[in-house]
Amino acid sequence: MELRQLRYFVAVAEERHFGRAARRLHIAAPSLSQQIQALERDLRVTLLTRSPRSVHLTPAGQTLLEHSRVLLARAERARDEVRCATGHHRHLSLRVVSGIEHVLDGPLRNLSGPDTGLRVTTATSTDSEAIHAVREEHIDAAVVWVRATQDHDLAGITLQHAPMYLALPAAHRLAGAKAVQISDLATETIVMFPRDLFLGIWDHIMGHLLPAGPSRLDQVLTQPNLINTPEALLRSVAAGDGVAPVVPATADNVQVPGIVLRPLAPPLFVPIELVWHQPAHPALEGVLALLAPHASPPAS
Repeated sequence: MELRQLRYFVAVAEERHFGRAARRLHIAAPSLSQQIQALERDLRVTLLTRSPRSVHLTPAGQTLLEHSRVLLARAERARDEVRCATGHHRHLSLRVVSGIEHVLDGPLRNLSGPDTGLRVTTATSTDSEAIHAVREEHIDAAVVWVRATQDHDLAGITLQHAPMYLALPAAHRLAGAKAVQISDLATETIVMFPRDLFLGIWDHIMGHLLPAGPSRLDQVLTQPNLINTPEALLRSVAAGDGVAPVVPATADNVQVPGIVLRPLAPPLFVPIELVWHQPAHPALEGVLALLAPHASPPAS
């Protein structure tokens, strides 16, 4: 079983078609089919069921797909770390959770380049996707909002605490306040993003805004098909659906008319954390030095 065969198998499993997988891999379809057959002979199992139009994973194929993704990610990381050790380059894959890119805009944009000696590949996602990617070792690290309790087994460090304000319709009864008292929110409808996508920050925010819990079943308004971006959430506020917590940097970037932002009393701050799997990637110390210069380096 070779890494090349595993890459071929993953391509076929994801494309569900030999022709598309062959084009993706830039090889001939017959050669790809022969390599998959050789892999099946080596493992003495059937990995795929074939039809003229598509292929499907067998139970054995599904199991191999899960392991293949981890093995290929580890092989890629090993190659990067070897190159890093010889001084060729310091490459790290990083997931950044939605909204954080506005708070850490400058530091994130300046991670890669000749001045830092780093090559950082970044992508945005939800908290749950980022944490899962770290656990499965698909990425080297992630910058997330405050983690849920069950995710504290991962290595991590707090980069900073972002202030959270309240977005209100411009005509709201509390819009003229210098700061919105938490006690004034006891009966207000709170517009929120889906909890399962941002578990840690959802619980952190709601524990602060409604410390006694919701006063009615529909007090927290979540529309999974709509409220999954900062802009959608703020537009819901502008439409009069309720009030919503928001990071000022995110609201400034979106600029939805018809709303005002007010600080909370007592104030609400949300930790932004860098999380990774052990052992830490050698380049992670350089990333941390740029994102949080005074934080302690990760243990390798």
